[in-house]
Amino acid sequence: MMNSALVMKRKLLFGCLSVVLIAVTFASCIKQDAYKEFLKGGEISYAGRADSVIAQPGNGRIQLVIILGNDPNVNQVKVFWNDRRDSAEMQISEGVDKDTVRMIIENLTEGTYNLVVYTVDNKNNSSVAVNVNGEVYGENYVRSLFNRRLGEIGYSADGKLQLHWESSPPNEVYTEVRYQDRNEEIQSLMVSPNEILTEIENYKEGAEITYLSFFKPDPTAIDFFFPEATAVEIPKFERLLDKAGFRDFSLPTDVKDGGYGWVIEYLWDENYDPPGFATQSGIPQWFTLDLGVSTSLSKFKIWQANDRLYEKESVKKFEVWGSENPHMDGSWDSWTKLMTCESVKPSGLPVGERSSEDIAYAQAGEEFVFPEGTPKVRYLRFKLLENWGDSHFMTIAELSFWTNGR
Repeated sequence: MMNSALVMKRKLLFGCLSVVLIAVTFASCIKQDAYKEFLKGGEISYAGRADSVIAQPGNGRIQLVIILGNDPNVNQVKVFWNDRRDSAEMQISEGVDKDTVRMIIENLTEGTYNLVVYTVDNKNNSSVAVNVNGEVYGENYVRSLFNRRLGEIGYSADGKLQLHWESSPPNEVYTEVRYQDRNEEIQSLMVSPNEILTEIENYKEGAEITYLSFFKPDPTAIDFFFPEATAVEIPKFERLLDKAGFRDFSLPTDVKDGGYGWVIEYLWDENYDPPGFATQSGIPQWFTLDLGVSTSLSKFKIWQANDRLYEKESVKKFEVWGSENPHMDGSWDSWTKLMTCESVKPSGLPVGERSSEDIAYAQAGEEFVFPEGTPKVRYLRFKLLENWGDSHFMTIAELSFWTNGR
């Protein structure tokens, strides 16, 4: 009885093992068939991945500099962005240097982009992705730009036009200057960011000069960016008259110096501190200068003695007369009145009171511009009408004159 039971158990165990073996064999056959089906088209192949990708910003566009790998079969580049909703592709032509290719993607809005780059071979196999971030610039960036500021337009002693530049704004590459020469032909020149003085020899006076600064937000950018051009008028030529030729030209009716070491020669000694020139009493009164040359004057500056600004004997109202050949008797017959002048105190405070602005204005020299068409003169006569205080004579620290003559 026990033997029969043992035999039955063995049969049952053998049957179970047989079922398991059949199931495993069947499953193995299914997997092999599925794998064969999966490999029906061959093993999975990838195109050679790009070694590196550099994104260079542009104006509404971006350039990708793609360093290819060693796969000689790569013949296409595909790029995706905006979560793969936008894309671009480029064929790599035969014969092109395949070490590096450049791909420009146009018509992009301003902003930052995450670009996914694939290379594709001649069997349409794609590479593993390479991700790169890039920037696109446009109108918002352009609106933030301004041309390099031109501080002053002046002239050298030998008549060259001088452009004095302020410091260069960030990311400026150069500034282009356009102007007319004496033949009215347009000329241009480039000003580097480090240049602070530009000199132009052949130019047309009174014509317009324009300048435009070019920028790159990044040194690798493929485009220049620039604002609207700035235009200014070239001023008439003007130079400081050399004081070496100035002389006292005292005529019989002229006022004499008042003594105490304040003599007329101090009017052109380039010393702006006392003593200057002081006269004897009597209003009105006048004195005469010889400029040493006959010239057309454009402007002059007068400095008050800084120990009596806007008070005492400092000149307030006066006339300037000119002559080419004055009569030696001191009469006015040979003189032409060039202008009437009145000194101004910026603050308007009463006599005896001065603001810091008043002091700075006087110490810089008060400027008076001669009218257009002022004739050439060699001799000048200053006629005092009124001073700032109640005194009956005048004091002046220094005089300087400018001319349009070359």
